Amino acid sequence: MAIPKVFISSTCFDLSEIREQLSKFVSSFGFDPILSDHGDVFYHPDLHTHEACVHEVSNCQLFILIIGGRFGGQYLADKEKSITNAEYKAAKNANIPVFTYIKSDVLSNHHIYSTNSKSDIADKINYPAIQKKEDAVNIFNFINEVRKESRNNGYEGFSNFSDIENHLRKQWAGMFFEFLKTREIKSQIDATNHLLSNLKNSNNKLEEIVKSLYISSSKDSKEAQESINSIENNSLMMEFFDTFHSLLINSFHSTIDFLNTDINDQTHIKIAKISPKGKSWSEYISALNIFELDFKEAISTENDININEEKNYKSNFFENNSTIDPGNLNNYKPYELSFKRVILVISKKYRISFKVNKYEEKNLSIIFNRAIMNTNTEDRLQFYKGYIEKLNLINV
Repeated sequence: MAIPKVFISSTCFDLSEIREQLSKFVSSFGFDPILSDHGDVFYHPDLHTHEACVHEVSNCQLFILIIGGRFGGQYLADKEKSITNAEYKAAKNANIPVFTYIKSDVLSNHHIYSTNSKSDIADKINYPAIQKKEDAVNIFNFINEVRKESRNNGYEGFSNFSDIENHLRKQWAGMFFEFLKTREIKSQIDATNHLLSNLKNSNNKLEEIVKSLYISSSKDSKEAQESINSIENNSLMMEFFDTFHSLLINSFHSTIDFLNTDINDQTHIKIAKISPKGKSWSEYISALNIFELDFKEAISTENDININEEKNYKSNFFENNSTIDPGNLNNYKPYELSFKRVILVISKKYRISFKVNKYEEKNLSIIFNRAIMNTNTEDRLQFYKGYIEKLNLINV
């Protein structure tokens, strides 16, 4: 059975007793304590012992950092860091939960240092809790590094091991509770997704039955089919413009300022006569001038998305876009998660950036080619009358 490994990082000589007690405490939880002075680190023959310690951190699931009054040995690869500094950095880079404990007297000295840090005497003060005066600033800077992290930057002062033990018990109990709660929520989400999937399948079946009944009960089956096609086409057009409208809201938080208020009954016909033939979806939207947007250029730019974000985005995107087939991912490779940045001109006064994810762009292109390309002037006139009225009501 796999069990969590807990890396215990600190200077050894001054904190040896704390390290021993921590080792026993971690073992009592059924976890595997990893301490360099206990022979728990594999010293690879091709690596320096410093690198072996740092490398071992990434094999652990939890990291305990203890800061005392010694700076410790210099890290071979970076003489400005101690080995403990390097181990901590490796834990942060590997996104391992870190539990930091700082000796109370060192924290008190750190407060004195912080109070005087802007004066010339800060590095000249003799700090009683620091064994070597020349190491004081490095130790205090290390504490600042921990404190100023954007996340997982909590720390606790301690006078003896029982302080650490009591705090760790509460923290690990909290982690276990979060695990159980997350598991419960995931179960609820899975159940909801299953119900939605069944509902979607039932809806599709009901739709087919209604179509069949409508065609079979009509005197002219061809005319009935054309009527059904018109309804479906209108629905897809609504999906196209609703998707684009949502992208505008997400980018700018409002589309009120971007609506063309000059559109009225007289201009509906003019808009309807604009043919989508030979245009891309963005060129067509620009030509309509419903949103007073003028697409000038599209520039592909890299966007940093980690693997988990990529998986979550794919899952959410496919669930919410009916025209994309999640079973066929050949056209949706991971690298396509980079964003396409479209430069827009609004009322020809200023330029802004508008981000359209390539999945979203693909979906808009599919609907545009499948539905809008096949419309005639009358179809478009009926649609735009209703759609523009809907936009005006939303943005009143």
